[in-house]
Parts: sequence; C-alpha cells; structure tokens
Amino acid sequence: MSPHRPGGAPDSDIPEVTLTLGPAAPGGVDSARPTSGLTVDSIRTGPAVASPPPGRVLAERYTVLDVLGHGGMGLVLSAYDARLNRRVAVKLLRPIWSLDDSDAAQVRLLREAQAMARLNHPNVVHVYDSGRLEDDSVFIAMEYVEGQTLQQWLKQRPRTWREVLRAFLDAGRGLTAAHAAGLVHRDFKPDNVLVGADGRVRVTDFGLAQAAHGLTSEPEGPEPLERSQPRTWLEPLTESGKVLGTPRYMAPEQLQGRAVDARSDLYGFCVALYEALYGTRPFAGDTFGAILEARLDERILPPPTQSEVPAWVARAVLRGLKADPLQRPGSMRELLLELENDPEQRRRALLRAGALASGVALLGVAAIWGWVRQEAPVSACVGMEERLAGVWDARLRARLETAMVGPGQAREKDAFERVSRMLSAYSEEWVKQRTEACELARQDGAAQPQRLAALREYCLERRRGQLGALTELLAREPDPKLVDKAAPAVQSLPLLSDCSDTRLLTAVVPPPEDPAVRARVEAFQPLEDRLEALHRAGRFKEGLAFAEELRPRLATLGYAPAQGQTLFWHAMHLDGDGDYKGAEALLREVLVLAARGRDALLEARAWSFLVTEVGARQARYAEALWLELPLMASAERLGDEQQLAQALETLGNVRWMKGDHALALGHYERALALMEKAPNPESVNLTSLLNSLGNVLMDQGRYAEARGHFERTLALKQKLFGAEHPSVAVTLNNLGIVHEELGEYAQAQALYERSLTMRQKLLGPDHPMVASSLANLGDVLLARGHLEAALAHHERALALRQETLGSQHPSVASSHTSLGEVRAALGQDARAREELALALALHEKVEDGDPTDAAHVSALLGQTLVRLGRWDEALQHLQRARATGEQLQTTAPRLLAQALLGLGELHLSRNQPALAVPLLERSLTHIPFRARAEARWALARALWEANTDRARALDLATQARDHYGNIGQERKHAQVSKWLLSHSSPLAAEIR
Repeated sequence: MSPHRPGGAPDSDIPEVTLTLGPAAPGGVDSARPTSGLTVDSIRTGPAVASPPPGRVLAERYTVLDVLGHGGMGLVLSAYDARLNRRVAVKLLRPIWSLDDSDAAQVRLLREAQAMARLNHPNVVHVYDSGRLEDDSVFIAMEYVEGQTLQQWLKQRPRTWREVLRAFLDAGRGLTAAHAAGLVHRDFKPDNVLVGADGRVRVTDFGLAQAAHGLTSEPEGPEPLERSQPRTWLEPLTESGKVLGTPRYMAPEQLQGRAVDARSDLYGFCVALYEALYGTRPFAGDTFGAILEARLDERILPPPTQSEVPAWVARAVLRGLKADPLQRPGSMRELLLELENDPEQRRRALLRAGALASGVALLGVAAIWGWVRQEAPVSACVGMEERLAGVWDARLRARLETAMVGPGQAREKDAFERVSRMLSAYSEEWVKQRTEACELARQDGAAQPQRLAALREYCLERRRGQLGALTELLAREPDPKLVDKAAPAVQSLPLLSDCSDTRLLTAVVPPPEDPAVRARVEAFQPLEDRLEALHRAGRFKEGLAFAEELRPRLATLGYAPAQGQTLFWHAMHLDGDGDYKGAEALLREVLVLAARGRDALLEARAWSFLVTEVGARQARYAEALWLELPLMASAERLGDEQQLAQALETLGNVRWMKGDHALALGHYERALALMEKAPNPESVNLTSLLNSLGNVLMDQGRYAEARGHFERTLALKQKLFGAEHPSVAVTLNNLGIVHEELGEYAQAQALYERSLTMRQKLLGPDHPMVASSLANLGDVLLARGHLEAALAHHERALALRQETLGSQHPSVASSHTSLGEVRAALGQDARAREELALALALHEKVEDGDPTDAAHVSALLGQTLVRLGRWDEALQHLQRARATGEQLQTTAPRLLAQALLGLGELHLSRNQPALAVPLLERSLTHIPFRARAEARWALARALWEANTDRARALDLATQARDHYGNIGQERKHAQVSKWLLSHSSPLAAEIR
C-alpha cells in the first residue's frame, strides 16, 4: 500500500494465477434415463408396486415427478432436486418389496450408491446422494439421463459394426474405471448401459458391484471351474448370496457362485458385444443348466456367414468368452486395446508415417496417429463438428443456461449469452482448423508437411479434450458463482492458434511410442483435463481433493510428461487455495519431470510460476530474482513469444513488489509488445498486464499514462466479461485512484461509487472488497471537504474489516489511519491521535510488513502531536518517518515529503521559521496532490515569518485558499482567507 493511501489501495490482478487458464454433468436435458436392472432377464423378479404419488417430497428435497420403471431391485422415479435445481433419477427400495427376509436388497442398493459415488468418469452414470428415508426405505439419487438403454439404441435402427464397436468401447472404458477403483460390476448387460441424447455412453446399475479382492492389472484367477447340477431359470438364485446378476451374460464362475473378478465383467461384456455385432446369442440354451454347460464347453454358435464384422474383432471377442478366466485378456484395458487395434487403420497410419522422417521422428508420428485414430480416409475429414457432440452442442448449451441463469435474472442471462458466444466461436474455429489439419495430413507430398499435420491433429484433439472437460464442469449443476467465473475460465482455454505454430508443435512432447504406455496415458488424459478445468473454473478445493486422488496413479503411468502436467495443475490448485509453499515444492518436482520428459513448454511454464510462488507470493524477492536466468533461458529456448511475454510479466511483478519500478516497467513494456503480436491479443492475460503497467506508472507519479492503461483495461474487461463483473470493479477502483491523484475528485468519486455499488451487488455487502471501496470513497470525500460523510464511510469500512479480516489485520490499521486523518480535518486532534496510535501499534505487530506503512502513520501522528503542542513526542515520530523516508526515498518519495512537511510545521510551532523553510521547500517536490495545499500554506507562513520572500508567501497562500475553495473545504478556506486578509496590507505598505 502506498503511504499516501491509508484507506484504500490500487487493486492488483496478480493474485490469481491464470494460464491461457470433468465430471459428468448432473441432470439437465441431456442426462440419460437410468435403468436399474429392470429387465425380464434379471434374476430378481417381483410384482409391480405402488410408487409414491407425484408431488411427494422425499428426503426433504426430492419432489416425485413420475415413475421411470419397476423391477426386481425396486422402483426408479423421476424427481426434482429442489436444493440444486435439477432433475434426478431416484432409485427406491422398501423392505416389503424385497423377496429376501433380510435387508440384503437394501444393503445392495446402498452398495450401489457407495460404489458409483467412488467413480467419476464420463462413461459412468454419476450418483449424487444416498440414504434412508423416514420409513426406513433406502434411496439413491443419480444423474437423470435423457436417452435410452444400449439395448434400445441397438434396436432403434440397423447399426454398422463400427458404430456398435464404438459404443461398446465407451462402455468398456466405464468398466475399466470401475475396475481401477477396485470394483467388479457383476451385472454388465446392454440394459445397464445408457446412451444419452448427447451420444455419450454411460454404465449404470452397480447394485451388484463388489470390491475386487486383490484386483490389479493382472488379477489372480478365481477358483477352478467345476460342473454343478443344472438349475432352472425360475429358481431363486439369491438364497446363498453368491449368485447374483443376469444369467444370460454371466461368466461360468459367476453362474457357479464362485469368486469373480474383473475378467468376469469382461466375459459379460463379450457376450453382449457378440449379440450386438451378430444379432444372435453366442450360446444356446433355455435353462440355467444348459447355459452353464454350453459355456463350460465353449460351444459358441457360429456368427452369420454374411456378417461384415472383421476377423480381428471376432478374435478379440472370442478370446473374452473363454471358460477359463486365465485364458481371457488379463483386464478390460487389455481387451479394449485389442478391439481398438484396427489393422486397416494401422496400415494407413504406417503408410502415412512412412513418408515422414526416419528414426525417432517416425515413431513419434506413428504414436500420434495411434492417438488420434481417424476413420476411413474418404470420409475422415467430413463432419468434424460431429466430434464436438457432448463437448459443445445444443444440449450442452441448454444445460449451461440452466446452470447459469435463473428466472428473471438479466445479468445472469447476459453472462450466459457472452460465454455461449465465446464457446461457439472457439468450437467453430476448432472445426475449421481440425478439418484443415485432417485434409493436409491426407495429402500426398513431402514428409515434413505431413509430419506437422500429424502434430497439428494431435494438438487439436488435446484442445477438444480440454474444451470438453471445461464445458462438462461448467454445465454440471446450477451455481451462482458461474456468472463471474465462466467467462474468465473460457477465456483461459489454450489458444487454438498454438496448433498452427511450428515451433510450439515441435516443442510439445508427442504421445508415447510404446502402445501399452500410450494406452495408460490415453486413459489418464481425461482425468488430467478435468483437473485443469477445475482450476480454470476456480474450484480449488475440489481440484485439490481430485489431485490427491490422482497421485497414486501417477507412479504407474511410466511417462514423465503426463506426470509433470498433472503435478503442475496440482501446484496451481495449491496456489489458488493459498498454499504457496506447497505449490513451490510441487513446481520443483515438475521441473525435474519436464527435464526428464524433454517437455520444453512445461519447463518454461513451471519456471515462470515458480518465480511467482517464491517472489510475488512469498516476498522472497532476492531468491526469486536468482531464478531469472533459468526462467528467461527456458522461455527463449522455447521460442514462443507469448511464453516469453509471460516470463517478462512474472519478473516485472517481482521487480514492482520489490520497489524496482524502472526495471518492472521495462519488463512490462517488453511483455506488452510481445503480447500484442499474438493472433488474439484481447485476452484475460492482457488485462492483467495492462493493470500491472498502470500500477507501476501510478507509483512513479505518471498518472496520465497510468490512466490510459486502466481505461484500456476497463474497455477490454467490459467486452470480455460484461459491464458488471468483479474484475471490472477492480479497474474502476484503480481509475478512481488516478483521478484522485490528479485532483479530479468529482470523477474519482463517481468511479469509486460505481465500484462500490457493483461490489455490493456482486460480492455481497459483507465482502472485504466492499470495505476497500468504502475506504477509497471516504478518502475522496475527505479530500473534497465532505468530512461527516468521509467519517461515516471510514467507520463502515473499519467495522466490515474487523468482522471479515479480524481486528489485527493490516487493513484494519489502514482504516484507523484514515479515521485519524478525518478527525484531524474536523479539528478533533485528540481523537485523531487515538486513532493514529492504534494504527501504528497494529502496523508494528505485522511481521515482515512494509516499513513505509508504519512510517507514514508516524508522520501523520507527528503532525497531530504538533497541533496538540506535544512537540518532543512529535519530533520522535517525525524523525522516525524521515529516517525511513531517506532510506527509501527512491521507492517511497512521498513518505519523505510527508515527514518533511511535519518537521516544517513543528519548527513553525516553535517559532523557528528559518529552519522550517528548507524542509517545506523539499516537501513540495513529492508531496501528494491531496496534501499540496497544506504544504503550500505551511511554506507561505514560514516564508512570511522568516521575512524571506513575502510576495511568494502571499502567492502560495492564495493558491492554497483557492484550492480549498474549489474542493469545498470551507474550514480551511476560511482559515487561509483570514490570514491573507490580515497580511496583505502590511506588505502593500512596505512596497509603497
């Protein structure tokens, strides 16, 4: 805080780290209609039951809307969640509905809730809540998905084998996530898979899930299979608690009631996939026993001869239907890799890669083609907008509107429309670039353009994943905070133009060459995207919890770049949550991983934010500046002008906080020149840089130039975020300070009032930033002579700061300082002394605080003590302020000016005008505008009483009188006018 601004201070855009800045969304119009094992194939059967009537409220929050279905496991309702304003599916089970005498069915239902709550994956239906109702019923509330089951989707119209395989691959990824969480589904079938209207496939119904004992990537097999006596379809298979599920899809070991693991789910998956691909069941049999016998003997019915399903798909499916679990693929992930390993696509990829450079470059591009996995070359580049289904489309737009806008909320509607336009523009540009990259990649020609096209495709696919993670997060549930956070979050998405930059494309590490490692990284990538999206949306607590969940999986990736990226975002969440030391420690780990993985972009970013954590965050400025060399070296080596601009801004921030204003200004100006060369310079990063430039220019007293930057920042923020946004209030505050320093008090007051009104509306009346606006407004009212109003504003600011920040916070000390100034202006010097003494005591308690804060209060306290006639005490405080001012005169010249003014007034009070004159002359050089009239008035009296230059004394007094008259300070105006009236005539007589 500058010493001349006790009540308020310029607001900085530095505190929140932003980079050029999910879970599946609940409810909404594109969430899938859930099923719960409600098919005729389910083992558990039972009569239809009466459901709670529409309008009944369950668990004090879920209003029943309709019945979605009955089944052996209970009842599924459509309901409205009043607490979070969304539609949900509620699965309900009462004790009388269970065919068991025990509460096993309830236990299984709660197990479903617990199992699904542990999963957070795009291909798994999300569970929100579970528990028991007043009548001891058990319920779970889950994602309501508008759509159909996979079984219904298959019957809707004829599907190509590729469409079927793609849907099952997505379902398999959901199962893989469950297995990774240590769960076995035990009832996988098409009726337990949902296809949303958005096209996204989700696995549901984990009511029969169990913890996988010793589940690993290579799980141990179940007990050896033995033939058991046949059982009929109608036999109650729940009597022992061992055999649960749907026999049509059960693995042999599950039919026999033996131990199951992930390979049992894999078996059911292959049965369902066989049926979907060939339109027939893989095993004959109408009874339980016949099914078991056929599976144990592996008597698989041959597929239709006219089937177009390729042999490599058939081989993978048949391998999953082995009776012996040890002969099946070792995990769902291994099976999915086989089903994705299309020889034709691999052949085309190798042909394309064959035109590229040999050696490492060849392997790297082949890995990229494997990652992107395009369709047939004839149609691959057509309809790229379809790849954004579920990423940004009409249904996601509707969900986002529901999440952001309530009834009759014009500001929220405006914010949603702005965010929607931004997302649509980003998506349209993605489609354009993705189509161009696809077409370029499929052209015959030189190797180098094709290699760059492959890198470009990979880059754009990564952008698609990052976009999808953010839109899913933003549209997840109604959230009032989205109004302010959504636009900056979208603005911070990585630039699509980077995917056309040759230097950046070649600097980014391609996906791993080893297929097994690549598969692990690919499966992990959506999780990293979600972690990144959480940071963009400012959800740091949620991000930290998620990052901790991911830590155990990082070690198994075996790929340093992915590990480094994840730790980087973990560090950013720590920063957002205020744990700067934790962020610093993680960033040092990131630097090692970036070097190991040869990730130049990650290395440059990590150095930049490490300097921020050490310097701007923890005020270890000297240590931060020791890191300047590696920071600049990494940015220069990368060759990206925007990353270099970020490095320069980072150094500028440290220099500014250290007080090296000239060096900070040089860094900022270089950064601005680079940033303005970007393809899209009007970004959130530019607003931060312009704000920093304005602050450093203001500290140098270059107010007109500072105003230009703040005005540009204001226009850009209003364009990006709208006229009403907390970030806009920051710039209004800083513009107000500039006008106040220029003596344009009316303009300053109007800006402060706009900022205050906006903050009260957007942040609430009790937010600390409201106190900052109240304090700034109190300062300008003091400068204008509206003393009672100034007093009221500062008293409100003090009360709010004490309530929200605590009585020992430095901002509380600033409020006491401002109140002391107002009391002094009211002529209440005794009360002014009390307020200033309180402020000084608080500042002195702050460890490693800014020494200028306490020194500034000492200067004001010294002036007050002069007026009270306590000269010796006043001298001690003024000398202390002068000593600090002399020591810091290059960075805090106004502090020295204030101390010299007080010392001059002290000499005047002691009838030592000759000693006062040189002190007061020096003070005029750097005195703030608001104290300039006071300094002129003191110097006028000193010159007159020293009989040095009485003509100048009258001129200075006249200037002071006119100033007080112009700003309405009647008390001061009358005092100076009276002096002029009594001193003008003697001078005139002397001249005659």
